[in-house]
Amino acid sequence: MIIEMATSKEDMLSMSRIRRQVFEYEMGLTLPALSVPEGLDAAHVIARAELTGEPVAALTVVDTTNEVDLCEQYGLCLDPDARTARYTQLAVSKPYRGMNLPLMLILKAHYHFVAPGKFTHTWLLFDAERAANSSLCARLGFSVSERVFHSQFGITRILVRDERSAFCEQAIWQTQQYLVAVAQKNGHSSHYDYYPLNHDHLNLDAGGGR
Repeated sequence: MIIEMATSKEDMLSMSRIRRQVFEYEMGLTLPALSVPEGLDAAHVIARAELTGEPVAALTVVDTTNEVDLCEQYGLCLDPDARTARYTQLAVSKPYRGMNLPLMLILKAHYHFVAPGKFTHTWLLFDAERAANSSLCARLGFSVSERVFHSQFGITRILVRDERSAFCEQAIWQTQQYLVAVAQKNGHSSHYDYYPLNHDHLNLDAGGGR
């Protein structure tokens, strides 16, 4: 897989097509167009199949630091200096699920948006029944809320990551090493260069793939 930051109009159209297939055709949801309120920062990540260049997965991360009402709605009662970012509308095309794409996309977003933006916490909605056993909790150090929320995506819980904790920092590094090892085991070259310098089911904030 090739994981890239989405920057062009073509990239955004490809991400919209992936989301439409997952959310509307598979889940039967009417998904509103993803819009970022004026004044907020956001970043978009796209995954492509290495051999064909076909877009197969999408993820957006949005700065929610000043979205007080939204954070309170989901019980994100953090300290006044907290900077929060939300992962949203993760979608993975059906043939490419079970390939750790959510982990890859989040790592890319972490290194290119979350870390440079000095966010203290990241969060997302996740299917309530599977949240505690998700790869995001097991690999990336997200913690799951006890409270459940009813939304247009069904019954969900909040996954939250404390970006400042040593445990979560270590989880990022270990996940990257895990993905490299998986790629090598499968006989693929690794394109998991996440650093800016150099679920098989529908889930995640109305997203697909794990």
